[in-house]
Amino acid sequence: MSKKKELNDLPKSSDNQDELTPWQKANQKYLAEHHKKDEKLHEDSDESVTNQEEQSKDSSNEDEKDELPAFLTEPEESTKQTGPYNGSFLNRLPNLKNQRNKVLMRRLSLIITILGIPLLFLIYYISPYSKLEAVTVTGNELISNQTVIAESKLRIGDNLWTQYWDRNQHVKELKTEQPRVKTAEISFHSINQFELAITEYKDIALIATENKYYPVLENGIVLDQKVDNPTKNLPILEDFKSDAKIKALVKQYNQLSAELQKAISEIKYAPTESNENLLQMNMNDGNQVLVNITNLASQMKYYPQVAKEMQENGVIDMEVGIFSYPYSNSTEEQTETSADEETNQNAVTSTEIESGESTEADQQADESTPSSSSSIENQ
Repeated sequence: MSKKKELNDLPKSSDNQDELTPWQKANQKYLAEHHKKDEKLHEDSDESVTNQEEQSKDSSNEDEKDELPAFLTEPEESTKQTGPYNGSFLNRLPNLKNQRNKVLMRRLSLIITILGIPLLFLIYYISPYSKLEAVTVTGNELISNQTVIAESKLRIGDNLWTQYWDRNQHVKELKTEQPRVKTAEISFHSINQFELAITEYKDIALIATENKYYPVLENGIVLDQKVDNPTKNLPILEDFKSDAKIKALVKQYNQLSAELQKAISEIKYAPTESNENLLQMNMNDGNQVLVNITNLASQMKYYPQVAKEMQENGVIDMEVGIFSYPYSNSTEEQTETSADEETNQNAVTSTEIESGESTEADQQADESTPSSSSSIENQ
């Protein structure tokens, strides 16, 4: 306030710039500058006071808003910048370097992959791991491991994958060379080894041919492998000369229970003029069964009951119906039959003799007749 008074107290003549001395001009300029500074200070103080009042009002308003329910309060507008941020080039330079490095790494990994995969295949193809090292045979009981491997045409040391893709052909060749093989499957046992799992057909009988015995498999095939000592508990087939009859018999035989199969000791093919499918089976308990090939399985299931009801061993006829009789009756019948056959043969022989004698008498009469006629002519 004192400075304002000083300015007002200046002589009116000082308004005229031409009449003022240089010292007065400098003093007037100095006082004017200080006056502007004082006004700015007063304005700043007034603004600070108003700001404090506004802050106090805002705080009171916020307290009131907190007390009001949520639906009465107005949502505050977000002051975040939604537009893209364009920093300086120096700030964006590290990001550009990182992006460039990522692109380079992707390209480098792609190139390494494209070149590395064929290289790995080439190394594997040259290495011993691509060659078949060994074959493990499982499931074989009667065929040796060496025989199975040799007849399957699997070659140790040859390319592994070529033989694996042709495994079905190897299995087919094995079954052709070995009829005893029922199933075969080739799989990986390790990284360069195979496992050949097989199952074999079982022997169900032995067929007798010229005092030699050959095994008969459960599929009806007769193996060309002579059995020197037939010590197995298998039935002996006799007088079978047709493969069709053998397969028909095997088909029916496989339907029998294990007990009935063990009870049969011998099966003989005994056809007659009226029945070409007749079988004569000798049982281990001493009985004899007559049955057709076609109904062997359906008729033999009654054998245990019929054999139990028999008082002595004999013949069980299942050709037409089922009935049994002891061997003594069959012996008497055979004796009577043989006696009848002898009588018939004797009658035939006597008839032939009588016919022969009559023929000789006729011949003698014929010879005597011309001689008598010649004597009459001479007379």
